[in-house]
Amino acid sequence: MSSVWSPLVTVLAILILQVQAIKTRSRVTTFEIHLSNGAANPVGIGERPVILINDSFVGPTLHAKQGDDVKFLVRNYLEQGTSVHFHGISQSNSPWSDGVPGLTQASINPGASYLYQWQAQESGVYFYHAHARSQMMDGMYGAIIIEPAEEEPRPFHLMSEEQGEQVAMTGAETSMETLMISDWTQFTSTEFHAIQSAANVDMACIDAIIINGIGSQYCLDNDALDNMTHPVVRQMLHDLGVDHVTHKGCIPAMQEFQGDFDLDLDRLPPTAYDQCLGGQNDRGNFTLNVNSSLGWAALTFINPGSLYPLQVSIDGHEPTVFAVDGRYVMPIKTDRFLVNTGSRISIMIKLDQRPGRYTIRIANSYLNQILGGFGELAYDGSNTRAKWAEPKIDFAGHPLNKDVVSFIPEDTKPYPAVCPKQRADKTFKILLRKLGRPYGAYEWTMTGKHGYNMSRERTDPPLLLQNPNDISRDEELILKTNKDEWVDIIMVTEGPFAQAHPMHKHGNRMFLIGSGKGNFPWESVEEASKHLPEGKFNLETPPYLDTFNTVEIQGEPTDTWTAIRYKADSPGVWLFHCHVQTHLSGGMAMVLVDGVDDFPEVPLAYREWNGFEPPYVI
Repeated sequence: MSSVWSPLVTVLAILILQVQAIKTRSRVTTFEIHLSNGAANPVGIGERPVILINDSFVGPTLHAKQGDDVKFLVRNYLEQGTSVHFHGISQSNSPWSDGVPGLTQASINPGASYLYQWQAQESGVYFYHAHARSQMMDGMYGAIIIEPAEEEPRPFHLMSEEQGEQVAMTGAETSMETLMISDWTQFTSTEFHAIQSAANVDMACIDAIIINGIGSQYCLDNDALDNMTHPVVRQMLHDLGVDHVTHKGCIPAMQEFQGDFDLDLDRLPPTAYDQCLGGQNDRGNFTLNVNSSLGWAALTFINPGSLYPLQVSIDGHEPTVFAVDGRYVMPIKTDRFLVNTGSRISIMIKLDQRPGRYTIRIANSYLNQILGGFGELAYDGSNTRAKWAEPKIDFAGHPLNKDVVSFIPEDTKPYPAVCPKQRADKTFKILLRKLGRPYGAYEWTMTGKHGYNMSRERTDPPLLLQNPNDISRDEELILKTNKDEWVDIIMVTEGPFAQAHPMHKHGNRMFLIGSGKGNFPWESVEEASKHLPEGKFNLETPPYLDTFNTVEIQGEPTDTWTAIRYKADSPGVWLFHCHVQTHLSGGMAMVLVDGVDDFPEVPLAYREWNGFEPPYVI
């Protein structure tokens, strides 16, 4: 009997395997963008040149599913070269699609096209943006949403024990809304850098905050600005004989704040620091409509801004943060949350309030400028302003009462739990500071001596196409690792005053294992742990991020330090840099050449054909 049935069983087994193969075969998601020069008036103070993506400002959202093979086609109709980086996306199998000129590719020339290809290995919210000459300041960015696989563990059971609520949250996540919140300047990126160079200032003064490309510029009177000026700033200004911040809410461009440089402040245009024009987009502020019958709404706030981390709150609601930088975290309830430049914060909000329009408040988190922006969360299309909902932060982002609960990404614990190796195989120490004379006030370094000059975008051939053994070991701006090594990078930030720097590593995530104020005289985390208080390093549940803030400095002590740990499991050439665009262009970057002992071979399509299959092979 078995001999009669065995051929049939064999055929059935083959059919089952074929069906399984079809089910596990990756789906291909194709996305095409056309880049062109255009103009926009996002805050109502006049048009200025921008980069349009498919004739829109800002770019469209890429939707994919976990496991998809993504083909991202860029057609460059700009007047200058460009590239596209996929912020936070793992490129372990496709380092040639990371989008950094001089490292992983040559710039996409005007009139040319480029085909990026990568696999959506991890679910979550990410974004794509320009990675050439600060073009992101001109609006070249868009969201990426990667829907999780069905079997992906979600943390919603930790937010509610009720099955119905968990189902509603899963449904809300499937309908994720993205809000791209950004600082905005009326100067183009080229103009902004030219002003810095002409006046020799590290310029930090912006016009407005926009949400998904629209917003307003608000001009407050001196009394209002004085009431929101931070005590530290007020005292510094008083000591210098200055009565107020500028009309734009900025700390003035003064020698005492710029450092020991030869400034030419007469070269600053009136609207750079002082003159506030005031205006509003023709469509008003951004409005997000929600359907209260669904019970929950999932929102992700993405910050593709040029300079500022942003504080966010929503009147009348207590959001729960459930994912950061595209990865689930242990849920945290909060009233206001910080979105660093380059970061993504995903929240779940319960739609249990009275019908109305609830204000979304966004504000600069740095002390250098009092700057806010607004949007609205509208229940079921309501036109009634929710005056009964108390605000939690003011125009400067300060909490309005002592009970306001605040969240920063560095407070998270990954879900499911994941932790680094308990001891690093290799340690690098780097120094973040201004270069000082004879360099400009806007020039920075991550080695204490040398800046990453933007002329490196023209490196030919790009470093990924070179033999890693031939890449100079004497070059301080290039650090090398072997495959699967655990690597510590200890960043010392030099004061006496320094903002927090949002640091981003391309290629893979990092564990933030420790930070502190003061000097770091030790050569490793292991050595430091013998001298620092117990618990200073977190090796059990550290935040697992692709972008994180260093510790800011407000006087004494004059230095701070931040320690990260990552596994060099993605061989390739990866940029590690500050995501403040003026700091990146000013030199705050370096290169990590990971996996030099197992370096990837770049396909012919990416060596010579911009990602397209060659028409012939000799």
